[in-house]
Amino acid sequence: MRIKSLKIRGFRNIAKADIEFKKDTKVFAFTGPNGHGKTNILEAIFLLAISKSFRTNENEDLIGFEDDFASLKAEVEKGSESVELDLIVTKQPPKKTLKVNGVQKKAVDFMGNLNVVFFSPDDIGMIHLSPGIRRRYLDLLLSQLDRDYLEDSLNYQQAIKQRNSLLKRISNNEAKEEELEFWDSKLAEVGIRIIEKRKNIVGKLDNFSVNFYKKVSGEKDELKIKYESSINTSEPSQYVEKLFAGRRRDILNGSTGLGPHRDDLIFLCNGYDMKAFASRGEWRSLVLTLKFAEIDLLKTKKGFYPILLLDDVFSELDEERQKVLFNIIQNTQTFITTTHKEFLDVVSSIDSDSGEEGEKVVFEVEEGRII
Repeated sequence: MRIKSLKIRGFRNIAKADIEFKKDTKVFAFTGPNGHGKTNILEAIFLLAISKSFRTNENEDLIGFEDDFASLKAEVEKGSESVELDLIVTKQPPKKTLKVNGVQKKAVDFMGNLNVVFFSPDDIGMIHLSPGIRRRYLDLLLSQLDRDYLEDSLNYQQAIKQRNSLLKRISNNEAKEEELEFWDSKLAEVGIRIIEKRKNIVGKLDNFSVNFYKKVSGEKDELKIKYESSINTSEPSQYVEKLFAGRRRDILNGSTGLGPHRDDLIFLCNGYDMKAFASRGEWRSLVLTLKFAEIDLLKTKKGFYPILLLDDVFSELDEERQKVLFNIIQNTQTFITTTHKEFLDVVSSIDSDSGEEGEKVVFEVEEGRII
């Protein structure tokens, strides 16, 4: 898989950009000072893959201050197939439109046409902070791998919203407890499928990490990845029973306390929970492991490598981890942002070691203009 071209109009501080990406080039770098729009390029690609931003949930934030709409278009090559993806966001009416080959699509049908793996320093700094961030990692990965999972995830989110609204109305004596039975059954039906698919993918992540984490960390540490479920059952009837048992608490809190929206990923390094003691270097090794597990899983499932987006990661990686990174991504079209061109020297050194031509293209980004 590769992106052949990218067209941007009115997106954040980029008024207009038309970029062609050479077929025989694997690495495309965007350099320049902070705040000039380098990350906006990666965000545009991410939006065309996921239909959502990694920065904001507000669509209006994507539109330039002096613009009425933002438009993103990419031509994507997947083997012998070529696909054109469009994403348009308007201020009035506030709307996001998704198209595949000119035909308007729902998000569930838009995703999967372009697969990406995104890596930034925030991944290293934030993955240990909250279960929500770790769940989001799983959801993004599974949504690219499995269309049915994406549908279940969207349905589950809607069911949780409806159940929580009902809990608040029950607390205010505006509804009866018996009305929860419908939503409990709905959550159990969809939630079980979500949990089982998450457990399955975590098992694959764990298998991948056995050797790769040792390589990244210097052949010394052992990583174990586990899925921690708040429901811990594969039977819908038992799921419903657990929801019923926690009903009074849920009514008092006005929210649903059990389910995949409360589950977590546990990372054990040499048998110890990383949340309690891991160093920043160990978190770096973990995040690298997870990102390359994504690449491996997407390649296995889809039959081609995903696009890799690296947002200013060089400052977080020492030279050895940089070499591991670039040795593994030689078959992957990669987009890089950095404030320092000298960081890109590692790309040339790796290519020289492998005996390949090592061509890369560097773009300068200045106040929203790509040079």
